[in-house]
Amino acid sequence: MKTIAQRRNEIYDYFHASSACQAFFYASGSEDDYAAYYTSMYLLQDSTECLLAHRVRGFPLDEPLQAYLEFWGVLQAVIIQQDAIAELSRVVLKQAFTAKHLTAWQVLRDLRNECAGHPAKKDRPRPTVVRSFMGRGFGDYRSIKYERWEKGSGRTYPTVALGQLIDDYSIEAGSQLASVLNAMRTRWP
Repeated sequence: MKTIAQRRNEIYDYFHASSACQAFFYASGSEDDYAAYYTSMYLLQDSTECLLAHRVRGFPLDEPLQAYLEFWGVLQAVIIQQDAIAELSRVVLKQAFTAKHLTAWQVLRDLRNECAGHPAKKDRPRPTVVRSFMGRGFGDYRSIKYERWEKGSGRTYPTVALGQLIDDYSIEAGSQLASVLNAMRTRWP
């Protein structure tokens, strides 16, 4: 997360130091791009700062209901952060963002959807039925556990090293932000 915060700040600093960059975003006709940039930068800052703070504090093991809410907040903050990076990339790189090659990025999105038991499993064939349940005593950043039921396979209890997964994702996300910064330096020297 610290790398994400650092790259975000470098992008912010470059924007404010580059008159060419500002001229592009402030130009008539670039309002949508500027709004996307501006919103993405704030969402990226807020989600990153929250994730950093929560990682230090961790989930309250003695308050399972609070931990439950915080678990969903952490996963949602990651999704918000990912969406902000994707939008920032789209605006600066001028191409559609794809995360197919970002393994941890995808695993986090899938984890959130699976733990929530989302009914829209567009990536799975229709006959596959999966139901998941995120209980109150799920664990912590070292290891979370949830209940998963799949038609034909029955019930399992997958465990995920959430902290390590987020660390791996942070490397991928930092790399995406480095690409954004490099593109800014190329487009607006």
